Amino acid sequence: MTTAPSDDYQIIDDNQGNDENEFDSDSSNECPFNPDIASKLSAAFAKATGIEIEFAVQLLKDHEWNIDLALKATYEAKEHIKSIMATKQDWKDSKGEYFKILSWNTDTTDSDEVEINDLIEQRTETMIEILLREKPDIILLQQVGTIALTLIITSLSSLYDDESIQIDSPTNTNYVSIFTLKSNVEKKNVSTIQNSENWKMLKVEIEYKNSICMDLFNAFIDENTYSFCFEQINQNNPNHIVLFGISSQISDTCWDSKAINLNDLWEKTDQRPEATYTFDPELNSNITEKHGPQRYDRIFFRSPTSMNNQLKPVHMELEGIQRIKTSDILFPSKHWAIQGYFDIEN
Repeated sequence: MTTAPSDDYQIIDDNQGNDENEFDSDSSNECPFNPDIASKLSAAFAKATGIEIEFAVQLLKDHEWNIDLALKATYEAKEHIKSIMATKQDWKDSKGEYFKILSWNTDTTDSDEVEINDLIEQRTETMIEILLREKPDIILLQQVGTIALTLIITSLSSLYDDESIQIDSPTNTNYVSIFTLKSNVEKKNVSTIQNSENWKMLKVEIEYKNSICMDLFNAFIDENTYSFCFEQINQNNPNHIVLFGISSQISDTCWDSKAINLNDLWEKTDQRPEATYTFDPELNSNITEKHGPQRYDRIFFRSPTSMNNQLKPVHMELEGIQRIKTSDILFPSKHWAIQGYFDIEN
């Protein structure tokens, strides 16, 4: 389990002194200190900023061990999160009644390690608090492990119907799930779409407020399943609204808007910078990978021409930007959640 640095600056044990890989650097971020000094500096930096030691080391490396620059980057990241939260709350306070959909890669795949599973439970508890606070009409979850899924279903069962399908092998249990708010949504049909390689996508057909037909899709995709996925959705009933929550590790440059033939919610809601990236190593301390921020998670939609623009995207925001109760460092997931608001005229 990841924990915050202790008050003792000697974070790295003397017995680990021979392992200098953490402080050995390439030419782009060469450390000017010997491993012992680098260890103590990293521990002090972690304590001063309230971030975990691994993230502190990486941040110092990224800024060529310039403490001033690393501190500035840490401060700016924290201020950016505060700004996102403030903007989101200002909008919530002034909003009307809208159809809400939330899509979230929970990153809660079960582990063989007890401590990691304990941490998954703690992260899931915060996810549940967010879901119950927001109460979206539709919840789409990706990469959900058995532990997290059990907790979520149990906590939401009085308010939501749920459907889930396993998307990985029996030795690596992972699910995608769709939850529908009982008070507003009637579930009509559930199906699984899969290709010859056993890749799966969940589809749930619903009726919203007894009048509007919607088809919900949820999937985790990669470059190999990308084309098949959108081909299947494009064959959908043209008289139904389509809503699709997706998570992937596909970079922005690989998306083909012509093949998709769906509207990207972020693009249709002013492309606000603070709502762009759902996978952001600069802001999310759960992420250990070193690369730039990515828009790995998206919500797509399509409104039939017969509805004459009755489905209007109003707003998109990021959720899950709050730390879990048991840590001042960790967030519920490596991914921020996307929450979309639509104006639907009956």
